[in-house]
Amino acid sequence: MSSETTELLGLPCIMPNQAQKHVTHNEALRMLDALIQLAVKARDLASPPPAPAPGERHIVAGGASGAWTGREGEIAAWLDGAWVFFTPNKGWRAWVEDEERLLVFAAAGWVDFTAAATQADSFGINTEADETNRLAVKSDAALFSHDDQTPGTGDMRILINKANIANTAALLFQNGNSGRAGIGLAGTDDLAVRVSADGSVWADAIVVDRATGRVSFPAGSDYRERLVADRTYYIRGDGADGNDGLADTPGGAFLTLQHAIDVVTGALDLGGRNVTIQCADGTYAGFDMLSPQTGAGLIALRGDPAAPGNVVIDGAVSIAAGAVLHVDGIKPVNAAGNCFNVSTTALVTFGAVEFGAATGVHVLAEDGANVNFTASYTISGGASRHIVAARQAQVRYTAALTVTVTGTPAFSTAFAQCNLLGLIVANSATFSGSATGMRYQSFRNSYIQTGGGGASFFPGSTNGTDSEGGLYG
Repeated sequence: MSSETTELLGLPCIMPNQAQKHVTHNEALRMLDALIQLAVKARDLASPPPAPAPGERHIVAGGASGAWTGREGEIAAWLDGAWVFFTPNKGWRAWVEDEERLLVFAAAGWVDFTAAATQADSFGINTEADETNRLAVKSDAALFSHDDQTPGTGDMRILINKANIANTAALLFQNGNSGRAGIGLAGTDDLAVRVSADGSVWADAIVVDRATGRVSFPAGSDYRERLVADRTYYIRGDGADGNDGLADTPGGAFLTLQHAIDVVTGALDLGGRNVTIQCADGTYAGFDMLSPQTGAGLIALRGDPAAPGNVVIDGAVSIAAGAVLHVDGIKPVNAAGNCFNVSTTALVTFGAVEFGAATGVHVLAEDGANVNFTASYTISGGASRHIVAARQAQVRYTAALTVTVTGTPAFSTAFAQCNLLGLIVANSATFSGSATGMRYQSFRNSYIQTGGGGASFFPGSTNGTDSEGGLYG
């Protein structure tokens, strides 16, 4: 404090041995009365109002004139019939009556207090903010609602923005200040739901591809995607099972038939739609289809119907447990056993295929399974047997088709075999070409129906046999 005025408000001080001390004291009170709980009538007047009320105060606007000349930004107070001016310090607050708005004096002059508050370095509600959590709230609940006061648009959005794709923009859920779940963009622009048991190691539970919207479950799920349109999965020798299988490119196609079958039977609800597994030219390993599809629709394994030999399946294919599959445009071979094992009420239909060499059976149907040949096909390699229907299974040629045998393949047991209540219905088929080995075997109460085709109906070099209640005719 100087010898005459206070340092902050400039209030006059009573001096030692001063006469008429009450004058100085009253002056200080008058200044305090003008500045404490400061409220001004307005801040948009550049010249004094014509008839101010006692104690009336204003913030002098720019371009001041008259008695206010040169007083821009100061507080003008009408006291004892004269204008008295007060120069504000940084941090002074003033309520503007005609605007119902609180102002604060800053380096830029008088500014809206609310706007100034939004630029605070940190803000805490019922707790302290820190350098990391610059906004901190302790509360049982927090409400973010649309603006029905201004009013606004009726919308309400919370925006979380990050700098680069490698950064994170997410909501984190904690227990005891240790992370347990998160939703957001974590080091990628794909939306992920992540979980953690300890706040350190995280696993992606759900990932939504930013480009396609396709949902994946990296940890596995019982959820099935319900198809709304037919779908094609592509298989290529230069593909990868980590792809989505939806494009006929190295970066889009699957690598193996097994993975494609697992996706279709394990992750989809066909919902009346059809799925095609389209194989590019090449050689692929066999696969197992040991569970049925979910939802009505057709699953088709397709290669090149015009040239089935271009798409080779080398190894056993096992289809069971009520699974249904249509096969077209491929060439099955197996140097170690059967090509197709169809069992336990499964259904396989064959279109234009080419059967190559096998040490076992080209097509074995057993235990109530059904196999239907629906289009003309080719046999270019021998086997122990071409078709077998056993234990109440059925093999049927359901259309007037031609089976073309090339190269005189050998069938070491028989071309067609039926046993244990099996049924082969071949009267719609015509067989062209020659083979070596027995033409047929029917035994143990089974029936091979050729529609009176005679003993030489099937390809072979020796007649067939029927025994133990087996029938042929």
